[in-house]
Amino acid sequence: MRCNSKLDVDQITSLQKFDIPEEIEALDARLQKHMSEEELADLEYQFRVVYTLDSAAKGKAGIQFIKPGTEEAKDIHNVLLKYKIADEEYPYKPTQVAQLVTERSGKQFLISNNTQAWLLYKARPPKGSKQPQQTNREFCIYHPAHSDYTYSEKWVTFLCEKVALEDEFKRIKAVQPSKDTRGI
Repeated sequence: MRCNSKLDVDQITSLQKFDIPEEIEALDARLQKHMSEEELADLEYQFRVVYTLDSAAKGKAGIQFIKPGTEEAKDIHNVLLKYKIADEEYPYKPTQVAQLVTERSGKQFLISNNTQAWLLYKARPPKGSKQPQQTNREFCIYHPAHSDYTYSEKWVTFLCEKVALEDEFKRIKAVQPSKDTRGI
């Protein structure tokens, strides 16, 4: 289903000057109040408008609304929503993970504990894996350029939660990495 509408630049500029009614702002605030940053950024929650400049005949619409779930919508989604994994999302090397978990949990957490944890929770494959990129992307990514892994803030938070539970920390420490699974 397509809805076509035509607005010129002046009309779009004019629309952007209007204030959002208080009732809508209040509702929006109530909805967002209990949501995490991740939930707010989730595309299932958001409605985004993408503007493209196309030359079109006078009779053609300048704006098209495309029904979600259609083949055309999937194609547009694939083009417009290309995510590039940034170093900002996975900034921590194993040494930094160990330091942060130690600082935040108040318990000594070593680099070897990080190895035990990624083995236990399957955050990444063992060293020498034929598919090193097969990681749990919530926690870790592989960098083929320098053949190593870095970890996310979620991984650090996850480990802090696990370390806080004495039985779970014992479980992590009980993992015995083999020589071929070791490595950063």
